Amino acid sequence: MPGARTHDMITVVTGAALAPVWWAMTPDGSPALALTITAAHLVSGLLFSCDLDIDSVEYRRWGPLRLLWWPYKEMIPHRSWLSHGLIIGPLLRLAYFGLIVAGLLWLALHASGNGDLWLRLRAGFWTYLATHPAHTYAFLVGFVLGGAVHSIPDWLTTGTKRAWNQWTRL
Repeated sequence: MPGARTHDMITVVTGAALAPVWWAMTPDGSPALALTITAAHLVSGLLFSCDLDIDSVEYRRWGPLRLLWWPYKEMIPHRSWLSHGLIIGPLLRLAYFGLIVAGLLWLALHASGNGDLWLRLRAGFWTYLATHPAHTYAFLVGFVLGGAVHSIPDWLTTGTKRAWNQWTRL
Protein backbone atom coordinates (compact mmCIF):
# COMPACT_ATOMS: atom_id res chain seq x y z
CA MET A 1 0.00 0.00 0.00
CA PRO A 2 1.16 3.52 -0.58
CA GLY A 3 2.24 5.31 2.58
CA ALA A 4 0.55 8.32 4.13
CA ARG A 5 2.89 10.78 2.36
CA THR A 6 2.07 9.26 -1.01
CA HIS A 7 -1.66 9.34 -0.28
CA ASP A 8 -1.36 12.98 0.84
CA MET A 9 0.53 13.90 -2.34
CA ILE A 10 -2.09 12.18 -4.51
CA THR A 11 -4.86 14.00 -2.64
CA VAL A 12 -3.25 17.43 -3.01
CA VAL A 13 -2.35 16.96 -6.68
CA THR A 14 -5.80 15.68 -7.62
CA GLY A 15 -7.39 18.44 -5.57
CA ALA A 16 -5.37 21.06 -7.45
CA ALA A 17 -6.46 19.50 -10.75
CA LEU A 18 -10.08 19.21 -9.61
CA ALA A 19 -10.66 22.93 -9.07
CA PRO A 20 -10.14 24.12 -12.67
CA VAL A 21 -11.89 21.04 -14.11
CA TRP A 22 -14.97 21.59 -11.95
CA TRP A 23 -14.92 25.33 -12.62
CA ALA A 24 -14.89 24.68 -16.38
CA MET A 25 -17.67 22.09 -16.07
CA THR A 26 -20.13 24.18 -14.06
CA PRO A 27 -22.65 26.05 -16.21
CA ASP A 28 -22.14 29.38 -14.47
CA GLY A 29 -18.37 28.97 -13.94
CA SER A 30 -18.79 29.50 -10.22
CA PRO A 31 -15.49 29.83 -8.36
CA ALA A 32 -17.41 29.19 -5.10
CA LEU A 33 -18.48 25.75 -6.35
CA ALA A 34 -14.94 24.97 -7.49
CA LEU A 35 -13.68 25.97 -4.05
CA THR A 36 -16.37 23.86 -2.36
CA ILE A 37 -15.54 20.67 -4.26
CA THR A 38 -11.79 21.19 -3.84
CA ALA A 39 -12.04 21.90 -0.11
CA ALA A 40 -14.27 18.85 0.41
CA HIS A 41 -11.80 16.73 -1.58
CA LEU A 42 -8.85 17.88 0.52
CA VAL A 43 -10.68 17.52 3.85
CA SER A 44 -11.87 14.05 2.88
CA GLY A 45 -8.46 12.88 1.71
CA LEU A 46 -6.38 14.42 4.47
CA LEU A 47 -8.63 14.24 7.55
CA PHE A 48 -11.39 11.73 6.73
CA SER A 49 -9.13 9.14 5.13
CA CYS A 50 -9.97 5.48 4.65
CA ASP A 51 -7.24 4.72 7.18
CA LEU A 52 -9.16 6.13 10.14
CA ASP A 53 -10.01 2.48 10.81
CA ILE A 54 -6.45 1.85 12.06
CA ASP A 55 -3.87 3.67 14.18
CA SER A 56 -2.55 5.66 11.23
CA VAL A 57 -1.02 9.04 10.44
CA GLU A 58 -4.50 10.22 9.44
CA TYR A 59 -5.95 8.98 12.74
CA ARG A 60 -3.21 10.75 14.72
CA ARG A 61 -3.73 14.00 12.77
CA TRP A 62 -6.85 14.54 14.81
CA GLY A 63 -4.69 14.98 17.93
CA PRO A 64 -6.76 14.74 21.11
CA LEU A 65 -9.93 14.77 19.00
CA ARG A 66 -8.99 11.34 17.63
CA LEU A 67 -11.01 10.01 20.56
CA LEU A 68 -14.03 10.83 18.42
CA TRP A 69 -12.78 8.27 15.89
CA TRP A 70 -11.92 5.52 18.37
CA PRO A 71 -15.33 3.77 18.14
CA TYR A 72 -15.15 3.91 14.33
CA LYS A 73 -11.63 2.46 14.40
CA GLU A 74 -12.75 -0.38 16.64
CA MET A 75 -15.97 -1.18 14.72
CA ILE A 76 -14.87 -0.96 11.08
CA PRO A 77 -12.58 -3.69 9.74
CA HIS A 78 -9.55 -2.32 7.92
CA ARG A 79 -9.81 -2.34 4.13
CA SER A 80 -13.41 -3.53 4.22
CA TRP A 81 -16.02 -2.19 1.82
CA LEU A 82 -17.21 -0.01 4.70
CA SER A 83 -13.91 1.81 4.96
CA HIS A 84 -12.47 1.58 1.45
CA GLY A 85 -15.67 1.52 -0.62
CA LEU A 86 -15.70 4.26 -3.24
CA ILE A 87 -19.01 5.78 -2.18
CA ILE A 88 -20.02 4.01 1.04
CA GLY A 89 -16.65 4.60 2.78
CA PRO A 90 -16.49 8.41 2.58
CA LEU A 91 -20.21 8.87 3.16
CA LEU A 92 -20.13 6.52 6.16
CA ARG A 93 -17.26 8.52 7.71
CA LEU A 94 -19.11 11.78 7.03
CA ALA A 95 -22.34 10.44 8.55
CA TYR A 96 -20.46 9.00 11.54
CA PHE A 97 -18.70 12.30 12.19
CA GLY A 98 -21.92 14.27 11.75
CA LEU A 99 -23.78 12.06 14.21
CA ILE A 100 -20.99 12.27 16.79
CA VAL A 101 -20.73 16.06 16.52
CA ALA A 102 -24.52 16.49 16.53
CA GLY A 103 -24.82 14.24 19.58
CA LEU A 104 -22.14 16.10 21.50
CA LEU A 105 -23.60 19.46 20.52
CA TRP A 106 -27.09 18.31 21.53
CA LEU A 107 -25.77 17.13 24.91
CA ALA A 108 -23.82 20.33 25.55
CA LEU A 109 -26.68 22.64 24.57
CA HIS A 110 -29.32 20.73 26.49
CA ALA A 111 -27.09 20.44 29.57
CA SER A 112 -26.54 24.20 29.49
CA GLY A 113 -30.25 24.90 29.08
CA ASN A 114 -29.97 26.00 25.45
CA GLY A 115 -32.13 23.35 23.83
CA ASP A 116 -33.84 26.00 21.72
CA LEU A 117 -30.48 26.90 20.17
CA TRP A 118 -30.08 23.25 19.19
CA LEU A 119 -33.42 23.37 17.37
CA ARG A 120 -32.45 26.56 15.53
CA LEU A 121 -29.04 25.18 14.54
CA ARG A 122 -30.55 21.94 13.29
CA ALA A 123 -33.22 23.76 11.29
CA GLY A 124 -30.63 26.15 9.87
CA PHE A 125 -28.41 23.27 8.77
CA TRP A 126 -31.22 21.50 6.90
CA THR A 127 -32.45 24.79 5.43
CA TYR A 128 -28.96 25.56 4.12
CA LEU A 129 -28.69 22.15 2.46
CA ALA A 130 -32.13 22.53 0.88
CA THR A 131 -31.56 26.09 -0.37
CA HIS A 132 -28.01 25.47 -1.67
CA PRO A 133 -28.28 22.18 -3.60
CA ALA A 134 -25.39 22.97 -5.95
CA HIS A 135 -23.00 23.49 -3.02
CA THR A 136 -24.34 20.38 -1.27
CA TYR A 137 -23.80 18.35 -4.44
CA ALA A 138 -20.31 19.81 -5.00
CA PHE A 139 -19.36 19.07 -1.40
CA LEU A 140 -20.55 15.46 -1.59
CA VAL A 141 -18.83 14.87 -4.94
CA GLY A 142 -15.58 16.35 -3.62
CA PHE A 143 -15.82 14.34 -0.41
CA VAL A 144 -16.41 11.07 -2.27
CA LEU A 145 -13.57 11.82 -4.71
CA GLY A 146 -11.25 12.56 -1.78
CA GLY A 147 -11.93 9.05 -0.47
CA ALA A 148 -11.62 7.50 -3.93
CA VAL A 149 -8.11 8.85 -4.49
CA HIS A 150 -7.08 6.93 -1.39
CA SER A 151 -8.91 3.68 -2.14
CA ILE A 152 -7.98 3.35 -5.81
CA PRO A 153 -4.18 3.44 -5.27
CA ASP A 154 -4.61 0.87 -2.48
CA TRP A 155 -6.58 -1.39 -4.80
CA LEU A 156 -4.06 -0.95 -7.63
CA THR A 157 -1.14 -1.72 -5.35
CA THR A 158 -2.83 -4.81 -3.92
CA GLY A 159 -3.91 -6.02 -7.36
CA THR A 160 -0.44 -5.51 -8.81
CA LYS A 161 1.19 -7.40 -5.93
CA ARG A 162 -1.28 -10.28 -6.30
CA ALA A 163 -0.74 -10.46 -10.05
CA TRP A 164 3.03 -10.32 -9.60
CA ASN A 165 2.95 -13.09 -6.99
CA GLN A 166 0.80 -15.29 -9.22
CA TRP A 167 2.98 -14.62 -12.26
CA THR A 168 6.22 -15.38 -10.42
CA ARG A 169 4.81 -18.70 -9.19
CA LEU A 170 4.30 -19.96 -12.73
